[in-house]
Amino acid sequence: MTSPPPGPHDPRTALDVLVSALRDHLEACERSTGEGDLLVQSAYTALREAADRYDDALFEVHDEVTPWEFPTEGLVDTEHEGEAVDSGRITVLVRRDYELGDAAHLLAAGRAAYADAFPSDPAEAAAADVTHPGRALYQMLHAYGIDGFDEAAEAAGLSAVGGTVWVQSLDPDDEPVDDEDPFAVADPDLLVYRLDEVLAEDPNP
Repeated sequence: MTSPPPGPHDPRTALDVLVSALRDHLEACERSTGEGDLLVQSAYTALREAADRYDDALFEVHDEVTPWEFPTEGLVDTEHEGEAVDSGRITVLVRRDYELGDAAHLLAAGRAAYADAFPSDPAEAAAADVTHPGRALYQMLHAYGIDGFDEAAEAAGLSAVGGTVWVQSLDPDDEPVDDEDPFAVADPDLLVYRLDEVLAEDPNP
């Protein structure tokens, strides 16, 4: 059988990444410091993503699948699309909800984020700064931004439980940002686009 040329969906390339991720995960487990180890969590996430990509590549090229399953943790996307916006101002309102599994795990992630944001500071500075979960969340957002925060959340022990994104027109009389009530401009009648991520009910509780 002739192998397909390497490309973005090449199963052999995806397999190489998967094998490397398996090795990294085993090494992280062997060096684990206990439950909630950040290196193990990071290696787990990378392994899951690599396995998912290999499964996708195998199906796309050979119409075959692996014996693995990739649960979506019950998340269901629902969309709403309104009228298009031709001109004027728009706003994007974002809400993301997480469940905190382990405060100590989150503190470790916050201190790692501090070290990333201030690499010239001594190691003790991160521990002195990040002393509670709120400060850990601040440092993660400061170091990675909101998009990077989403990527780092799972490794920090935060489980996504839902969220929503609204894109809507702004009334000309609305101020750009109201410090006291920044979401006061939310108006379903001005909605252009909405995407909700909600937990689906388990059919077999």
